[in-house]
Amino acid sequence: MRLAHLSDLHLYAPGALRAKDLLGRRIVGALNLFLMRKSTHLPGVVRAAVEAVERAGVDHVIVTGDLTNLALDPEFQLAAGILEPLGGPDRLSLIPGNHDYYTPESIRAGRFEKWFGPWVWPEGQGEYPAVKDLPGVRLILARTATQPPPMCAHGYLGRAQARRIEAKVREARAAGLFPVLAVHHYLHVQHNSREITGFLFDKRRLRRLVETSGVGMVLHGHDHHPHELEIAGADGLPVPVIGCGSSSIFAPGKGRRGRFHIYDIADGRVTVQRWQVADPGDRFEPLPG
Repeated sequence: MRLAHLSDLHLYAPGALRAKDLLGRRIVGALNLFLMRKSTHLPGVVRAAVEAVERAGVDHVIVTGDLTNLALDPEFQLAAGILEPLGGPDRLSLIPGNHDYYTPESIRAGRFEKWFGPWVWPEGQGEYPAVKDLPGVRLILARTATQPPPMCAHGYLGRAQARRIEAKVREARAAGLFPVLAVHHYLHVQHNSREITGFLFDKRRLRRLVETSGVGMVLHGHDHHPHELEIAGADGLPVPVIGCGSSSIFAPGKGRRGRFHIYDIADGRVTVQRWQVADPGDRFEPLPG
């Protein structure tokens, strides 16, 4: 099984933000967007990532959240159009990030699920985690996005969802499938303000789940820089926990370039191929090693 991993697209459709949208936390989000993200998170880079994924001949693609900036319909529409070449639910899976649940209104409206529900639950909308069984692999799509306090980006897995994940992992192992868990929030510690404003509230719960449940690999987003760690799993073998970083960034002057990963999974082993956007930002190339 060859699995591609993209994350944190932060797409903004020009003209999407109207005066009536500038209520509550969107005021701060709009400032962040127009002062910083709009110039570094580029739709063209995401299109280049999609083209590279198509060339790489992957079997399935997972996007681990934050497709949008402000959870506006035009942003979701732009994301859907850019990702359309990757195919239907049998080839593409998505989970929401905190920016896809940016306001209480966007959560109540189920805006992420309206646009991408069929790619989460092909048989009809259900609860998280969703499950997709692929050849040799069970993909478990969890939700950590929630409604955090103003100016924060915290996440929460929850006890009930954790129990459901553990059950899905056990079922996968009994069926001879390699369980891959996808979440938006990360498990490592960031040494900056993000560790105060954007951490996963029940990070310990998720870590215990990784240590005891039999999960084979964890994929995440949220951190725009690529990050990898290993956690000792239930069988004593290391469980890779991997964030590919943002797949839309192009700011070479700041040393920041969009990334995506490809994972080849066979016989319970994972091989990682890392791709990075190259100058002038219109193509991705595999990194050496």
